[in-house]
Amino acid sequence: MNYENPHIPEGINTNKEHPLKNFSILLIGSIVLIVGLTIVLGVGGGWLAGKIPFSAENEIASMYSIEEDVDDENAPELVQYLQNLTDKISQAQNLPDEMKITAHYINSDTVNAFATLGGHIFVFRGLLEKLPNENTLVTLLGHEIAHVKYRHPIKSLGSGILVSIAISTVTGSTNSNLLGSAGMLSSLKFGRDMEQQSDEEAMNTLHTLYGHLNGGAELFKIFQHMREEMDVNEPAELFSTHPLDEHRIANFSDRAIKKGWNEMGDLTPLPDFFQQSLKSSLDEENPID
Repeated sequence: MNYENPHIPEGINTNKEHPLKNFSILLIGSIVLIVGLTIVLGVGGGWLAGKIPFSAENEIASMYSIEEDVDDENAPELVQYLQNLTDKISQAQNLPDEMKITAHYINSDTVNAFATLGGHIFVFRGLLEKLPNENTLVTLLGHEIAHVKYRHPIKSLGSGILVSIAISTVTGSTNSNLLGSAGMLSSLKFGRDMEQQSDEEAMNTLHTLYGHLNGGAELFKIFQHMREEMDVNEPAELFSTHPLDEHRIANFSDRAIKKGWNEMGDLTPLPDFFQQSLKSSLDEENPID
């Protein structure tokens, strides 16, 4: 057996590719993987959360205190009216008996409303002041109640928790309070599909209770007018969780045509005490010295 000592060619252990190119490929691949996992975990978490019984969702909601945020006791007549409408809408939407919806009033000039865990919906004075009739109010309440009907709050929470756990695992950080603070109740985000589903249910409710869709589109005209006054450009529809206002307005006409429903009809006025209750709330918030 002869011993040989062959000459080793130069550069045999070097890569001809520029190191920045390899780094870029690894970086892009990592980002794609992380984004993909986030989407999968978000969808999976929402799906699993939707299987949680509503009674269990009530238990989760009971962990948070909402009394400090609402003004139900200071406007009893208004709150009772909102609750009566909420009960009528819940019946029109065929909600299960165990899915009790509770309406709350917040004495703030914020123009907003939202639904959260345990069937709680919150409506701000600032938005109620802008509503022209009961039909528009029913559209608003019907939309928020539909979020609860289709379990959007718990699905949103489930998606957020699963993604949070995954991020904590990857980064090595710890999060001892995954459910967050009471402020989380108002910050749950609903996807565009959820918003569109709730819009459709609100239109169905409006037709069931009044026999037409008149007054419903006014809700989204209010938001559209606000943005125009504030000179705020709506984000690109692709990246917005809410459909664009003009599309939501047009959907009322489209649905009326598709279903053969009346788009116009008599509007039901808000009760006399409605605006008076809102004015009293405003006076309480801004007392005259």
